[in-house]
Amino acid sequence: MTREFNQRSDEENIQVLKIAKVFKNPKFNMLTVQNDITLLKLATPARFSQTVSPVCLPKATDEFPPGLLCVTTGWGRTKYNANKTPDKLQQAALPLLSNAECQKFWGSKITDVMICAGASGVSSCKGDSGGPLVCQKDGAWTLVGIVSWGSGTCSTSVPAVYARVTKLIPWVQEILAAN
Repeated sequence: MTREFNQRSDEENIQVLKIAKVFKNPKFNMLTVQNDITLLKLATPARFSQTVSPVCLPKATDEFPPGLLCVTTGWGRTKYNANKTPDKLQQAALPLLSNAECQKFWGSKITDVMICAGASGVSSCKGDSGGPLVCQKDGAWTLVGIVSWGSGTCSTSVPAVYARVTKLIPWVQEILAAN
């Protein structure tokens, strides 16, 4: 697994990490895109540096209120019809929405295992899936969502949908405890 800030540059000190095991959530549903999370166990630990750092996991009871400004990153398309992805890692700040607010756009597709962000002039897009949505909690960046799905045209006036990590933490803890 290799990811770097600028995929066109050889300047960076990159780490190539092998994956030892893949843990798919058995409750994942392709049709409803519920429980959209997979864990990867690395064969060797990542080396933390100025450019590689961990993110905190939330507690199942943590609350992240609508309107909270959070950040998503990815190498996905910058326009839905772009035929190539950007060289440099993209970052966007976007507000969380309540699920009731999100349902105004997406209706009953939005369930409690999802959280929405955006509709604010920025959006995740194709190729960003699996990436992080992080918010600050007590001064630490915390993983609140995982890029899951959204507008087919990556519309910036429609919220993107993320897997809600607080709801998936019990499963994550179960996997971590056993591995």
